[in-house]
Amino acid sequence: MRGSIPVILLALFHVTLSPAGMIMTPYLQALTPTSVCVLVECDSKDPVTVQYGVTGDFGLSATTESIAATTDSPATYVHRIPLQGLTPGAEYSYRAGQGNDFSRVFRFRAGVLPGHPFRFTWVADDRNGPEVLYRVLVRAAAAKPLLALYGGDLCPGTGYESWKTGFFLPPQMIFGASVPWVNTPGNHEKWTTNTRAFTHGPVGSASEEFFSFDCGDLHVLVLNSEIPLAAGSPQYAFADADLHGTDRRWKLVMVHKPAYCAGGHGEDSSMIEMSTGIFEKTGVDLVLTGHSHFYQHNLVNGIHHMVIGSAGAPLYDPAKAWYTQKSLKEYNWAIGDVAPASLSLYVYNERGVPLDTLLLRK
Repeated sequence: MRGSIPVILLALFHVTLSPAGMIMTPYLQALTPTSVCVLVECDSKDPVTVQYGVTGDFGLSATTESIAATTDSPATYVHRIPLQGLTPGAEYSYRAGQGNDFSRVFRFRAGVLPGHPFRFTWVADDRNGPEVLYRVLVRAAAAKPLLALYGGDLCPGTGYESWKTGFFLPPQMIFGASVPWVNTPGNHEKWTTNTRAFTHGPVGSASEEFFSFDCGDLHVLVLNSEIPLAAGSPQYAFADADLHGTDRRWKLVMVHKPAYCAGGHGEDSSMIEMSTGIFEKTGVDLVLTGHSHFYQHNLVNGIHHMVIGSAGAPLYDPAKAWYTQKSLKEYNWAIGDVAPASLSLYVYNERGVPLDTLLLRK
């Protein structure tokens, strides 16, 4: 991961204009072994068609199933087009269009079943730092992940222009067209109209605010620290039932605000309550968070609480608590490798310099 950014990777981030009516490149959400959702922002509600298949001839197609309006004026519309019946682990080509005008062709891989290793990336708190985000996403793309987990604060604010100038930049548009991503909302974009429009939970999930999904041997619980999650809340009850109900070997929780954090914004009492009341009793292995803008590895009662919290946001000074294993005032992001008997997390700065490694085995 060391060294300068290869010219060939920069070339991958050249963005071609979307067809008339399509405002930006299609991107992927809600990955499962048999489905994925294509999201396309358009200037109208006219149906969007996605052609897809395991060959360049496609052979399959799907059309808009639902639409979410943004706050832009006049409003734009994010079309959700679920692609169903995928073969687990297979590689697919797709393109999206309105009428006869189609985007360029992109490729992605369907989610995997237990027993099949896969890679993910973690990026959080990129707002206000486009130059850092560019460097991170170039390296994230080179790692060839199956999916990307985002830790919130994707953009500086809740407004439409904030999303466009703070997050949907050329490298993210190209990265997200081939790598499905999922976000846990931060306190900057919050859980508001544009966040709901630009993100989409797994097909069949009962809630868009918080949900879970499986990939390979990993179970991922996606929490939302922008709505109540203390004991007695619907989110707390969901987390309890969800983590007690999964039989996957590895359990990962992703949420913007950390339970345990020394320095920065410090600890979050509601998350500590959830960690002691649920996570420690259900065998959670790893909690990925952002919010405080530095890298910090905290270990509490067998759970690794990782603050991987700045892919561009202004850096804070970390402190040290009894549970702190390592802290660094560096921009940071991570690669995770999941296999049936191991879960590895490699943390880097934006230049690709290794910062830390966590190796877990069962």
